[in-house]
Amino acid sequence: MSKPAQRHQQARVYRLQFRQAWAVLILIGIGFILETLGVAHATKSMASGGLLGYIAQCAFTLIAYRTTGARAGRVIMLNMYLGQMIKWFITLIGFALIFMLAKPIGAFLVILACFALQVVHVMVMWRI
Repeated sequence: MSKPAQRHQQARVYRLQFRQAWAVLILIGIGFILETLGVAHATKSMASGGLLGYIAQCAFTLIAYRTTGARAGRVIMLNMYLGQMIKWFITLIGFALIFMLAKPIGAFLVILACFALQVVHVMVMWRI
């Protein structure tokens, strides 16, 4: 026998997404520690990569989880696709702007911080 689908927990998803701001602060702290140890421009690099990942994830969450209900299945799926496309657009434009305008910057640390936010997002949302 199959189990019925669980209800969509929109408020919980939003709350968990906005709690990920702590991950951005931790990344900035790690960047500060690395900069005091001699890694040049680590704080700015980690902060910009972390903020880019956080903003992109927030855009995805706000778009993808705005519709609820069993009858809106098609709209929910379309919102997921739209949210994912907007997330990638924000990420690509954000990387382009960071690498063009923020000089000097550590490219590896920017990408690492953005990737770390992606991992944190998957780990947090996996619990739902």
